[in-house]
Amino acid sequence: MNRSLNKMNGIDYGIYVFLIGTALLFVYPFYYIISASFSDPAQVISNPLLLYPIDVTLSAYKLLLSTGTIWLGYYNSILYTVSGTLLNITVTLLAAYALSRQELAGRRIVLFFIVITLFFNGGMIPTYLIVKSLGLLDTRWALIVSGAVTTWNLLITKTYLEMNIPQELRDAAEVDGASELTFFSRIALPLSKPIIAVIALFYGSGHWNAYFNALIYIRQRDLYPLQVYLREMLILDQNTEMMGDVSDHRVLVALTLKFAIMVAAIAPLLIVFPFVQRFFVKGVLIGALKE
Repeated sequence: MNRSLNKMNGIDYGIYVFLIGTALLFVYPFYYIISASFSDPAQVISNPLLLYPIDVTLSAYKLLLSTGTIWLGYYNSILYTVSGTLLNITVTLLAAYALSRQELAGRRIVLFFIVITLFFNGGMIPTYLIVKSLGLLDTRWALIVSGAVTTWNLLITKTYLEMNIPQELRDAAEVDGASELTFFSRIALPLSKPIIAVIALFYGSGHWNAYFNALIYIRQRDLYPLQVYLREMLILDQNTEMMGDVSDHRVLVALTLKFAIMVAAIAPLLIVFPFVQRFFVKGVLIGALKE
């Protein structure tokens, strides 16, 4: 360790300083949001560069949690995220495993049409008409089934399976009498934990943050995910802020309520990410396209 430090020159130190500075630029906004959500609203206004919570208060969170719809939104978002992610992972793994088999008839043609969707898609209106024709409008299935697989996740999963499950392993399993289902469930899946963690994070964060599809496909308020309720609260308090006096306590609380809403939206992802972070880099790098 000491030798490596002795070999560092001015350029190396400059690179480290630049990387640390860049990291701080990305971390500080999150830190500011959390600090502002726990600070007195008047202090947030008077301290644009908030370095730590001042006059700690939970008024914004009390106002946020006093709204009954927030709990219904959490329930719906958790349901959509868990169910949708499980469906996404299942469909992606099955499709990627089939496409990773070199002997699959018409494999290159299927891959060609899949890759095309990276550059061209039908758009919002054709997608809406498909969801409507399937009778999924105003149901939970509209948010769970739609977008069951994404092209990018499918391609990196296929490449991961090709690179980490060699043909020799498949041949040995066939000699031992293992069926395709046995090989997939007992050999392929245990070897695919890193890429499963990666696509689970991608799909899960997509479901958790999604609100536009709910605005299009859902009309019943009791089916709204958390993000839609938070959006409504944010718009309502923005209107309150515009119409009220800056000295009004309700308006001041509305300022910090925005930050509390942001924390409520991103907190579950921040809690989950450390558990899959160790698989993240490995899964993405190994699953990256070779060509």
